[in-house]
Amino acid sequence: MRNYEAMFIFNPELVEEKLEKEIKSVEKTIKTRGKGEVKFDNLGKKTLAYPIKKFKEGVYINYRFTAQPSAIVKIKEALKHKENILRFIIFLRGKEK
Repeated sequence: MRNYEAMFIFNPELVEEKLEKEIKSVEKTIKTRGKGEVKFDNLGKKTLAYPIKKFKEGVYINYRFTAQPSAIVKIKEALKHKENILRFIIFLRGKEK
């Protein structure tokens, strides 16, 4: 198992309840495919450097989780077509100190 971090940018126009539902949906997807513990931080709404899908702002959510390397492809595939996710990136984290 390796440590990963993922940054998601969600649609800024989502109402609070819908945003929470989307955050939990992503968490569940990572848990079921990654088989590890998932933690996340809501970093709030921020202005984007450039428009993404015609939005100038996005809600940033940072996830930290453990997973097998083979699970990352499955996680990306499951999440890439979700309409309320503007953009996301998953990267390998260094060892915890």
